[in-house]
Amino acid sequence: VEATPATRGRFLDAGVCIGLLDPNTLVTSDLHPGLMDNVSEDTKPGEMAKRSLDGLVAFLIYFFSYLAGWEAVRYLLVADADLLVAARLIVADRGMMGFSVMSLASVAAFEAALRLAAQVAKHSQPERLVSVWMSLSSQLQQVLSFLSVMQTQTQGMNIQMLLGGRSLPDPGKAWNLAASRPPHSNIADMPYEATRSLRMALLDTIRIFYLRALARLPRAELRTRYHRSMLMAGYCYGPFDPVSNIIVNMIWYDVMFAAPHPPVLDMIGPKSLTRLESRSFYGLASFLQTRYHDLSEHQLVQCLVASCAHLSVADPNFDVAFAYHPFVDPNISAAASAGAKMEAIRRQQECRTSAPGIYDAVSKMEKQRPCSSAKEAYEAAATAAWHPNPEAHAAFLSSVDVMLNGPAFLLLQNGDQLTSENVQFIASLLSSNQKPTPEQIKKRYRVPALEAKMRSEAKQRRIAKKEPMYDLHIICGANESIGSPEYCADV
Repeated sequence: VEATPATRGRFLDAGVCIGLLDPNTLVTSDLHPGLMDNVSEDTKPGEMAKRSLDGLVAFLIYFFSYLAGWEAVRYLLVADADLLVAARLIVADRGMMGFSVMSLASVAAFEAALRLAAQVAKHSQPERLVSVWMSLSSQLQQVLSFLSVMQTQTQGMNIQMLLGGRSLPDPGKAWNLAASRPPHSNIADMPYEATRSLRMALLDTIRIFYLRALARLPRAELRTRYHRSMLMAGYCYGPFDPVSNIIVNMIWYDVMFAAPHPPVLDMIGPKSLTRLESRSFYGLASFLQTRYHDLSEHQLVQCLVASCAHLSVADPNFDVAFAYHPFVDPNISAAASAGAKMEAIRRQQECRTSAPGIYDAVSKMEKQRPCSSAKEAYEAAATAAWHPNPEAHAAFLSSVDVMLNGPAFLLLQNGDQLTSENVQFIASLLSSNQKPTPEQIKKRYRVPALEAKMRSEAKQRRIAKKEPMYDLHIICGANESIGSPEYCADV
């Protein structure tokens, strides 16, 4: 109130509470007071508060996929409008144990979200505001020390010197500093089960598993045989890690129910891949629901998020049965069991400290005894996932001792790209104890199916010819809504 009209004008124009410190710490992009003396009379403190809220919400829903606007408001309410405290709450609520604000993807998204927040908040110089905050991100402790004693013009000059400088961005310091500012309210006092957001984030994780599995498979076999068996039965549930499960389930189905004349394809359609990811999720959830009847859908999703969709980690009573494997090297058995156990302990400890809500779900599961055997749970999973042969698949997955020997297990676990010989070796092991049943194809000449096939083949040809400089492995669909003029011209 005692400020000059020019100062009040700058405050009402640029003083939004968007930044990397607490909401009361304002940084204006106006380093020259005379530039912004003429401020519209329509700019009121109440309007500025609305602009700040809109900007804060915009940051969160941009930075976190599948976050609804009202959910963002809920987190901001708990955090007392502290942007980074709210962001940390979301990370904890979603069990994002692998999250790093300093990763290349996070830094780029962080800066873009901050820019969007400034634009939505109608800041007069959004680009400059983002530039200032990103530059200050490595010097926030100095800013706080200046602000704590800012009684004289000297301290104000010190802050202006920091604002005018240029330092390398370091959002990690701002992220860690936010940990010292606890939430204003306990989020447990505002209960809400964000099941949909968690489920959608989990489906994104499952998509990554499929992309990794596709990248590991040899190109020739993937184009001629395994694209079909992956879409039919390549689910990510089973006794191994999700990527290995996809590969094992896919090879087993191709061995046991081979198609006589599978088509040669360069592309797996995006809708087909999305459908497969959803079915894998249904299988994972049904497995746990069959084993633990008292868990709600939200708790099931929390357990899958905490375990990164790894059943042997999500189920505390899961018996991987490595001890019964006919391993060539007996030391592999102990190493694999120890590795799975250490992974489970690590994720549970992270849940305990950074995601207490998710840890509560994991803890509840640990206190229960399984209601069914692994075979019954696998059959429920296969049925829910629309597996073509759920009983045979359940029998296969529950008979771990006939799956793989030591060298094959190492092939799956080392993460390298598999060769044709590797795949043939695994296939020979999976077919050793079961008699294959070739799939019987019934020809049905339905016009819609034929038209869809022709459209898919035409899209495949169109996309493949656009990028001749690449050594094509597989195409995971394409977004028809975006692209260069050259691509869009023939759509």
